[in-house]
Amino acid sequence: MGERTEPSGAQEPTRKGRGPGALPGERNPFWKGGRTIASNGYVLVKRPEHHLADVRGYVYEHRLVMEEKLGRPLEPGEIPHHINGSKTDNRPENLELMGSHAEHRLHHRKRDKGLRLPGEPNPEVECACGCGARFSKYDGQGRPRRFVTGHTPSSSRTVSK
Repeated sequence: MGERTEPSGAQEPTRKGRGPGALPGERNPFWKGGRTIASNGYVLVKRPEHHLADVRGYVYEHRLVMEEKLGRPLEPGEIPHHINGSKTDNRPENLELMGSHAEHRLHHRKRDKGLRLPGEPNPEVECACGCGARFSKYDGQGRPRRFVTGHTPSSSRTVSK
C-alpha cells in the first residue's frame, strides 16, 4: 500500500458546502463588515464575545452604544430609547435610557388616544346622554368614558311595521 500524501496546493478548510456561508467572516465575499439590519428594523453588529450576543454572535447596536455611553453594562429591564424614533440612528446623543418597559411604553403612547397617564387624576364627569349621572372619567384600564353603562346614545333605529 502506498503512502498517502496531501495534494500540493491544498486549499484552506471551509465549512461544508459551497454556498455563501462556505467561508466565515471577512474571508466570505458577501461579508458586510458584521453589520446588518434585523427584520424588526434595528441594527445588529457581530460581537460574538459580548454578553448580550445572540446564538449567531450578533448584538443590537443601540444597546452597545448605550453601554459605552454609560460606561457599564445595561441592567435587566433598562431600555435604550431612540429620541428621534429612527431605529438605525444609534448616535449616543440620540439615545436615552429608560428604567423600565413601562416607562418606555409611555414614550410611545399615542397622545390622540386620550388614555389616562400614570398619576393623572381621574375627575368626575357627567353622562353625555343628559341624565345627570356622574362617574369617573376613566375606567380601570385608563380608557375615557362618556356614558354610564347602559346609557349609550340611541342610534337611529327604524321600526318596521
